[in-house]
Amino acid sequence: MVEGIYNNAASLTALEKWQAAITQNLVASKVAGFKKTNFAIESDDKVKTKYQPGISAANHTGGLPVRKTSINFTPGEIEPTQKPTDIAIDGPGFFQVQGADGNNLYTRNGEFQFNNENTLVTRHGLPVLGDGGPVTIDPEQGPVTVAKDGTISQGNNLLGRLQLYNFDDPQGLIRVEGGYFEAPNGATPQALPDGQVVQGAIESSNVLPMEEMVNLIQVARAYEASQRSMLSHDDLVSKAINSLGSTTA
Repeated sequence: MVEGIYNNAASLTALEKWQAAITQNLVASKVAGFKKTNFAIESDDKVKTKYQPGISAANHTGGLPVRKTSINFTPGEIEPTQKPTDIAIDGPGFFQVQGADGNNLYTRNGEFQFNNENTLVTRHGLPVLGDGGPVTIDPEQGPVTVAKDGTISQGNNLLGRLQLYNFDDPQGLIRVEGGYFEAPNGATPQALPDGQVVQGAIESSNVLPMEEMVNLIQVARAYEASQRSMLSHDDLVSKAINSLGSTTA
């Protein structure tokens, strides 16, 4: 009986974490290039479970639940914006940008702009790195064009190339503030020589709000079921203690 209380308490904690992941997905659903967090709750024997209304989380797992998260790198839809500094990745890869601390960060959010120093930056003001470093233009030389291979031109002047990068294990990437990714220690980014981009477009997030709302309902129902189960176990424990006390009196 006490084990049931522990199992349901652990399930409630796991469900709270799942709810937090759903909330993050919904909040960022309109952010270009955002990659949703997948969340699974598994038993200690690694058997995946799905919650059903009216069934306690402990009954699903058969033991203490194990939370498992992953990043869903499925590409989002490419949406035209007609803004020349918006650049979408068509296929695998990440843009490389320079973080505030000087370390390289990675993103698929191509909502770029030129700052007061005429340097191409992200919407947070971080420099976007080309194959030769930050990309800078001369505002008097006319409009900027970006070819599918990432080559940036201004009139007849070649300004560099937006190099795309990938990793052997993208799941090892670490989310950091602003929706960027940081490479873990020991992970080496690999340049994609055949990377493709689309100028005047952005990649939408891969979050499906309706799907997340359904998940939110599942979490609420499972949470209620686990609460009821925990209260039931607590009641049984109380009755057992009272019964034992009456017997020994």
